[in-house]
Amino acid sequence: MPEILKTRALVIRKLNYGDSSIIADFFTEHSGKISAIIKGARSSKSRMGKLVDLCNLVEIVFYHKESREIQFVKEVDLVEHYHGIKNDLDRLKYLLAVSELLEKLTIENEPHERLFRGVEKILTLMNESGSDSKLLFARFFLFFIEELGYQIPLSNCSSCGKEITVSGQSAFSFNSGILCSACKKNGIEYVEMTEELLEILFCLSHKNCNKKFAEHDLKRIINLFEKYMMHHVHEFKGLKSLKLY
Repeated sequence: MPEILKTRALVIRKLNYGDSSIIADFFTEHSGKISAIIKGARSSKSRMGKLVDLCNLVEIVFYHKESREIQFVKEVDLVEHYHGIKNDLDRLKYLLAVSELLEKLTIENEPHERLFRGVEKILTLMNESGSDSKLLFARFFLFFIEELGYQIPLSNCSSCGKEITVSGQSAFSFNSGILCSACKKNGIEYVEMTEELLEILFCLSHKNCNKKFAEHDLKRIINLFEKYMMHHVHEFKGLKSLKLY
């Protein structure tokens, strides 16, 4: 018999199914990523269909059966629409990128409550007026990488363990992370790190850093994280959301 479960969830993908239903992927608080069908959701009278919109935070009640790949949603209530993000093209781009990371890189039915809390926190901050969406996304991306088990050593050289300083010459290896000036000579694939880029990396690893950084440097950091994950997860081909506009 299937269990009836209730959980908060972010809608990370949806597609039409049959004549009137939709299948949605949710990143849930207690069950991780799941796929579920919402019958009749495309009917003009369906309340649930209107609520299950991409990147909405909802509370769902669903029938869960381990042997079934697609679950059945029974009830949906809206928790947060993120109006502030969705009314701003730049912030919307990073909201979609968060959703894309969850869709492409998390494993189905693998609970990850800490990651869910991180998603909820970063989207709440991003939703606030005047928020720096690029910096917030970079911080989330680093947190996401660590939560998936691909932690990037930042304080010390990933090869020899030597302490890394902002003023020292260093590089970023897509295989292992930061390399000191001596070890970078042995790196097969790396990019040189400027003081500005190192300062951003150190800032992102600390909770209370609220410095302002150049947009092009933040973009380079996000690109480094993207390539780092592409190196470690070969099925991952990068974030399409960041190239939309």
